[in-house]
Amino acid sequence: MKFELNQYHRNISKDELIKDLRMVAEKLNKSYLSRSVYEKNGKYSATPYIRNFGSWLAACDIAGLKTIRNKEDFLRISDEDLLNDMQLVSKRLNTKSISTKDYSEHGKFKVQTILSRFSTWSEALKKANLEQTDFKIISNKDLFDEIERMWSKKGKQPTTTDVKNGLSEYSLNTYIRRFGGWRAALLAFVEYINNDEDYEKAIQEETTEIDNGKKEQNLLENVKEDITPRRKTSRDINLRLRFKVLQRDNFKCCTCGASPAKDPSVKLHVDHIVPWSKGGETVMNNLQTLCSNCNLGKSDLL
Repeated sequence: MKFELNQYHRNISKDELIKDLRMVAEKLNKSYLSRSVYEKNGKYSATPYIRNFGSWLAACDIAGLKTIRNKEDFLRISDEDLLNDMQLVSKRLNTKSISTKDYSEHGKFKVQTILSRFSTWSEALKKANLEQTDFKIISNKDLFDEIERMWSKKGKQPTTTDVKNGLSEYSLNTYIRRFGGWRAALLAFVEYINNDEDYEKAIQEETTEIDNGKKEQNLLENVKEDITPRRKTSRDINLRLRFKVLQRDNFKCCTCGASPAKDPSVKLHVDHIVPWSKGGETVMNNLQTLCSNCNLGKSDLL
């Protein structure tokens, strides 16, 4: 089973693009839209606009929007405003330090604005007289785990907008520094997920080998008693297998259909159909997606 990234929006008509641009402008009651404002509120990224119309401003012009900012649009957010807001978030959370995720969820400005002004989050914390966050070496596995969590929560491929809006525990810069870009991070994740080295085939070969060994042992000992087979798989479900089961089940509970894409409070588990303790193996056809409520109910019945 292979998984691929979504294709870029290459088949969107110019009319659809302009229509969405106007809808966002009307919704926000703005006569001028910047790329960042549109990407946060619109259906598409700025890329198809630039590809179809030559530039962002050309697209705005065709949509009947302003292409020159008003004087107030140029007002620069002061360093003091940014640092004061960081301090307010710290007080609100009753903590001496805040992470980029904390600020994304509770701050007034964008994390990217603060990072562009102070270069690093550590420097911004220092300027705001806040304590440094606990240092943690983030591994590729940590980042892949987070991409898998976001993908499962949305039920589809996460975007840079999701990361900027605080869906990710890590900032967009973390992925960019590690992989060179968000698209590159997703490609690395997909490659990691698909690099399973024929896991199911290996399990099947091992199962056949064990079964053959059992037959030979029974014949030699001439006994009829059942022999308890040794374990073919680990009880733990690794990230690759978990993600494949979730995607196979469309990121929905197989029992009640609950999905975190529709209800953020829903938590999905990947569970053994035949319990591992009763001989069930950790393979695709013995795993299913259950929400926490259905998984608990299943446990009560066993």
